[in-house]
Amino acid sequence: MENNYKYKFSKIFYIIAIVGSILAVGCIIVNVVRVINLLSNGYALGFYEYVSLILAIVLSVAFILFIITALIKSYYQITDKAVVLKWGIIKNTVDISDVKEIKFITNKNKLELTFEDESYFIIVVDDRWKESFIDELKTKFPNIPYIQETEEDKK
Repeated sequence: MENNYKYKFSKIFYIIAIVGSILAVGCIIVNVVRVINLLSNGYALGFYEYVSLILAIVLSVAFILFIITALIKSYYQITDKAVVLKWGIIKNTVDISDVKEIKFITNKNKLELTFEDESYFIIVVDDRWKESFIDELKTKFPNIPYIQETEEDKK
């Protein structure tokens, strides 16, 4: 059974999630009240009004659900052939056979997988799980060099 390593969200993500959720809930409330007021006053809604109200409510609910699933179901998983990032409903698989080296940049507390073409993939695992994540990477893929360096070493 593979371990799940919790994704580490940035403070900006949390701010956007909170502000966006508050705005989404506000949008839902405003539009539901608007529909109730319009219908209780005998106003017949046209096609455009129905579409805009439904769209505003559906998009707001979708945003809230996306944020909730991202917060609950975001993790990394190391399989025998890949590193899998599950970010809510989005899944990204990084094939480990293309990885040239695994780097841990100590002063930035950042882990990156560097590929043969010199591109890289940043891994942001929750600090509580970082060491066990690195240990599992090194155990499952012992042929890939593991390097610890500082940002200055990279230059």
